[in-house]
Amino acid sequence: MKTHRSKRPVLASLFLAAALSGCVSLTPDSVYPIGTKQALDAALLADPGAPLEATIRTAKSGDIILQQAVRNAGAYVLENSVVPDGDVSLAVQARTVDLKEGLKFFPAINVGSETALVLCSFDRPAVWSPRLNPNAKGTGRVCFRFEELTTPADDVDAALGSGVRSSSVFFFVSDGIGLSQTTTAFRKIERWDPQLTYKVTERARFRLLPQGDADTDGAPLVALRFVVTAEGAQLEPIYLAGNQPMPVKEQPIVIKADQVFPAKIEHDGAEIELLALKDGVLAYRVLSGFATDSTFLMDLPS
Repeated sequence: MKTHRSKRPVLASLFLAAALSGCVSLTPDSVYPIGTKQALDAALLADPGAPLEATIRTAKSGDIILQQAVRNAGAYVLENSVVPDGDVSLAVQARTVDLKEGLKFFPAINVGSETALVLCSFDRPAVWSPRLNPNAKGTGRVCFRFEELTTPADDVDAALGSGVRSSSVFFFVSDGIGLSQTTTAFRKIERWDPQLTYKVTERARFRLLPQGDADTDGAPLVALRFVVTAEGAQLEPIYLAGNQPMPVKEQPIVIKADQVFPAKIEHDGAEIELLALKDGVLAYRVLSGFATDSTFLMDLPS
């Protein structure tokens, strides 16, 4: 991750990375939640007015030196109850959906057969059962479709700034088996039948909720991990999902064996002062946390 002061560069670069890495596929489509970082607890920052020795932290190889939780880039509430305009069932599966007032949604981007801004439900309002085994019921999420995106960064930036939105088209998505409802709001979800969309009898109206209303239970963390190498050391950008470190497509920050200290490094808005590296132990101070004004596409591994 790089330091960015606006939403556009982060979202655009990660959207492009997803396309180049083969994440874009026609069947199924992928739906990526849009995320942003929560603010770092001020208690974790070094007090510039305190004596240097009172603010020093140390890390051994493998230790996390900075971490911040992420959250959805917004939460929207459905302001009116709506019903499908016709049957939503399939030939092999009976389906119903309860799109009632008060249902909450998170913003995401559909990638594959089309690139479009969508709002996906936190809860599972859809119920389905195989026609050959009606008792084997399952539940699932739905997403409402908004405008197609030709330049994802600019379009999404503008769309997320809108407090009121409406849509008449929705589709079903699959969030995997054994994943908690909360965690899935931060993971890629699949649209297995991208050719199938459904209309509602009147437009569904959505209102952006205050930031504090977004559910962040089970949210992953973005972090920097200190690792000793043969050439010196490095700080690795990683995700922490369920306390398990997951690599991301970002280059590490290299600390050479002949590094002159003190030295300040910046990464995605965070500023860290490196004070010393001796016998595999890093002494450092955190001066600022990751930027909270940037958005990115979340695609966390299982």
